Amino acid sequence: MATPLVVLHGQDPEHAVVVAREMDALLEGVEVHHAPTADDLGRFAPFAGLPTDDLAGLAAQSERRIIGDGDALFEQGRPAATMFAVERGQVVLRSAQAARATIVMIATAGEVLGWVTLRPEATWLTNGRASGETAVIAIPSGAILDLLAQGGPASRDLAQRLFALAASHLAATQTQLVGARVDAVISGG
Repeated sequence: MATPLVVLHGQDPEHAVVVAREMDALLEGVEVHHAPTADDLGRFAPFAGLPTDDLAGLAAQSERRIIGDGDALFEQGRPAATMFAVERGQVVLRSAQAARATIVMIATAGEVLGWVTLRPEATWLTNGRASGETAVIAIPSGAILDLLAQGGPASRDLAQRLFALAASHLAATQTQLVGARVDAVISGG
């Protein structure tokens, strides 16, 4: 990718060429990430079918992130204020207690993470790390809460979908606990 050459009035054209070459060198190997669009968000179940204006508002406040293999997307116990829609790759969610860690979920393309961020003073309940290079759309929880606060049918649909997302994650956790054949108290629901 070559940086466009722009020569400002009164600027030495040779200097502009040098600056453009320096910019090309800086950008060598840098992956360009386009801002997410309403269509991008509409591909994820919680947002599918919402009005385009609502999706465009969420997209304008969101950003696309590329996470390298093994890199943290979020860490258990840290403040949580962003939901993540996984576009490609996968995120391994692991809960750590003392010296023991348990994989809680492996989120793949098409899944949305972070419903826990919608609660007051939210913190992450797990560690989230990329397994392979992973692309996500980071959506500020405040933007989602603002959309929910608007009321109306779209807000109601979104709220129900987010509750369904939380319920499906709790059901998957319950299945894991029952499958482990370990006595445990499930107090999440």
